[in-house]
Amino acid sequence: MTLDTPAKVQDFIDTIPMNHEVQDETLLSALETLRQNQGHCIEGAMLGAYIMSLHGHPPYLVDMVAHEDDCHNVVPFRVDGKWGALSVSNHASLRYRNPVYRTIRELMMSYFDDYMNGKGQRSLLEYTQPYNLEVLFGPRWATRRGDAWTIGLFGSQLKVYKLCTVEDLKNLRQADDMMRSSTVNQREWRCPDNFDEEAAIRNQNK
Repeated sequence: MTLDTPAKVQDFIDTIPMNHEVQDETLLSALETLRQNQGHCIEGAMLGAYIMSLHGHPPYLVDMVAHEDDCHNVVPFRVDGKWGALSVSNHASLRYRNPVYRTIRELMMSYFDDYMNGKGQRSLLEYTQPYNLEVLFGPRWATRRGDAWTIGLFGSQLKVYKLCTVEDLKNLRQADDMMRSSTVNQREWRCPDNFDEEAAIRNQNK
């Protein structure tokens, strides 16, 4: 199958198992994610961004910043002037977005209500503008061996755009029992029961 549309790229990266970071935190490059056949959100996102770049899309990332929760990364793309996003997540609600959004903010807001921590609390606070991985890190950004922490941590240096405040989040309704059972507690790739405490903590919101 030729991965020449965003939907096909999403279908492909959905087949890659979750990286549960068994021994330590990792930030695999796009090449290493493919070689090891595992990836968590930003690792899968960078692989998706690289494949998209082979078909004329800029290799963009957006960092989503959460309160008392794991942050998340998506790959925004445009089709006919509208924004969509590739996304690798262990939760169904934080995945692919069809290109129907007029702005990046609209795209980010589509994730807001379903972005919850393990307690069922809404947690999405802010986001960065899309940043181009090839412009920032050169043409070999995706093919470096091993970890890619310099790429993965770059988003923390960027200006963020607020969706709400911590006080706003405190006043929001928490997930009810149905949402907790169908959204918060659901995982496609569950971590093994025999994980040590540190590995279990790394996976608590995956």
